[in-house]
Amino acid sequence: MADPDTTQPALPFGEEVQQLLALHGIQDSFINYAGEHQQITYSNRLAVLGLMGLPLTASSDVGALLDDYRERARGHWLPAATAVACEHTAGLPLEVAHGELDTGFEWRLVTEAGDSLSGSFLPRDLPEAGTSDAVELAGIRRLEIPPLPAGYHQLTLKTAQSERQVTIIATPERCHQPDWNAAGRRLAGMSVHLYELRSARNWGMGDFTDLAALVRHAAGTGLDFVVLNPLHILDSLAPENCSPYSPLDRRFLNPLYIDVECEPDYLDHPSVRDYVARPAFQSRLAELRATELVDYDSISHIKHTVLSKMFKRFREQHLEQPSPRGDAFRSWLQNKGEVLRKFGEFQAHRHRLSVHMARHAEFHYYLQWLAEAQLKACQDQAREAGMAIGLVRDLAVGSDRNGAEVHLNPQLFCPDASVGAPPDPLAPQGQNWGLPPMNPLVLKQTGYAHFIELLKDNMAHCGALRIDHIMSLMRLWWCPGQDHTGKGAYVSYPAADLFAILKLESHRQQCVIIGEDLGIVPPEIRHLMGESAVFSNLLFYFEKYDPIHFRHPHDWNPNALAMVANHDVPTLAAWWSKRDLALREEIGLFANPQEMADAIRARESDLIQILHWLNGLHLLPENWRDFNIHRIFDNNLCQAILQACAGSAARLVSIQPEDLCLVEAPINIPGTSREYPNWQRKLPTALEDLFSGPDSRQLLDAFVAARRNA
Repeated sequence: MADPDTTQPALPFGEEVQQLLALHGIQDSFINYAGEHQQITYSNRLAVLGLMGLPLTASSDVGALLDDYRERARGHWLPAATAVACEHTAGLPLEVAHGELDTGFEWRLVTEAGDSLSGSFLPRDLPEAGTSDAVELAGIRRLEIPPLPAGYHQLTLKTAQSERQVTIIATPERCHQPDWNAAGRRLAGMSVHLYELRSARNWGMGDFTDLAALVRHAAGTGLDFVVLNPLHILDSLAPENCSPYSPLDRRFLNPLYIDVECEPDYLDHPSVRDYVARPAFQSRLAELRATELVDYDSISHIKHTVLSKMFKRFREQHLEQPSPRGDAFRSWLQNKGEVLRKFGEFQAHRHRLSVHMARHAEFHYYLQWLAEAQLKACQDQAREAGMAIGLVRDLAVGSDRNGAEVHLNPQLFCPDASVGAPPDPLAPQGQNWGLPPMNPLVLKQTGYAHFIELLKDNMAHCGALRIDHIMSLMRLWWCPGQDHTGKGAYVSYPAADLFAILKLESHRQQCVIIGEDLGIVPPEIRHLMGESAVFSNLLFYFEKYDPIHFRHPHDWNPNALAMVANHDVPTLAAWWSKRDLALREEIGLFANPQEMADAIRARESDLIQILHWLNGLHLLPENWRDFNIHRIFDNNLCQAILQACAGSAARLVSIQPEDLCLVEAPINIPGTSREYPNWQRKLPTALEDLFSGPDSRQLLDAFVAARRNA
């Protein structure tokens, strides 16, 4: 038990307070980055309880709060949702009051397919399954239900006085296992941020037509998947907030990825085509294509202008009069249901002062319709081209507090709190990601409906889904909304239920699951990932036996997506030149010169170890056999590293286009916001040249060949 903070004498303290903190999942300690057991201060834990809507003072009636919690958490007989193994008899934990032991219950179970089962029982006749600390309860009884097929089924319990309906989630033992994995194949892929792609035809940032072209080129070279950044919608009213990991709503797509010129409402609309063909417009497009950084503000303006014109045409031709295209839109809209309707209304309200069609909810439905169809076409092309997986989408850990996802679910999200991470050497003040967390109690009370929505929407039109910060299914670091001083505490989540739902949706969508498990990872998460067949996520730089020696590629985790690099670490060229460290110094991320010197010393140790590592693998290029780490990074060394990674035991290995072009500039520097133009840097090479340039193609071919021979 953590001691009370002596600097906060007015704080309430006692066994009941500790119970309240524990019941809300607010942990009292954790294992930090150094592997040390670290206590969480009592005041920090109480602060997190306050962020959940329960601010305590010395005069708070904690006993009443405990009773209220138990009443809400108990859920009247059964939780709102219970996960069980499909095709197996299951026992549900039925909580009954003293006066209900001899009450006649009727139950009726309706499966997703519409089949119905029913029966009756007296709680006293059921086997005991545990006790409860709630004085009004007689205990927990085991209510046995027959084997069920995988799916969401509805169970209704009924007495003469009351009735309750709950969801039974019957899940497979593991996530979807595709044929290529069962056959032991090792696949090669590419990790790309869609907006960074250059082409001769896009409007200043990569779009879905670029993605389709990338997929065709990648498949033609032997790649089997393309890992993407989160495609969630961002805030067009605040283009500086361009991180794909801080979206407005994770359930909807970013309309800026729409290629307007391939849509019928553009092709069949001469006045819109004439508008785009104007010399001034074409000149502006050329300027936007030529920039080194994505100009989100300008791109958003011109795309929304043209999309507004297209929507007017669509409304006149297909909504105000009958047409097959209009019927297709209405059918799609009906299938999307209430969630899309509320989202569109929210977006229209945010854009109510817009001179474009953005002030109309129907316009936002239209944008999502176009975006989803274009994304689907990309995945269809990937599979038609022979890719084993195709697209790998990415689900961010949270959404911006100003967006639709948080605003439309006010009971679920805690807007005064933020998700983050405790202090570590790279972020000694901790991390605050500015994303409100979900209240785990409310999540459970609502039958995990929002989590299920997120999975369904993000598993659509892809072969695999990478879940950012997979640890969030078990715990999240909560901190005050605007705090950047390291205050906070870990909050537990119902991991068993969330992983059960993940397994079910993975099967239903035929979608492989990859969990981003970098950083501090509790062993419980490793266990859940293993038994659920969730792929791990490795980074080449961190694959070591110990702080010094790099791991032999044959010893890498086979059940993993191994990345040579990603958006949170330097490119290979920058890592070798130490350009990332120089940038950190320029920005002021090192606390003092000694910290910088230590980082350089550690990096140079890594560089010499890599040369010995490659030598041991018989891959060290001839011009590097003098082990001179101060030589400029070149294609020979890059190819050797790519071949080494390609030969790893990991089932999936991906490379970045940046490393095919020896790019040094990062796409993101963790721990910065305005100090560096994160999420804006474009690739220096056009998409048309990435797969045909002699140097980049040689590197790619060597990587694919090594992968085939692994």
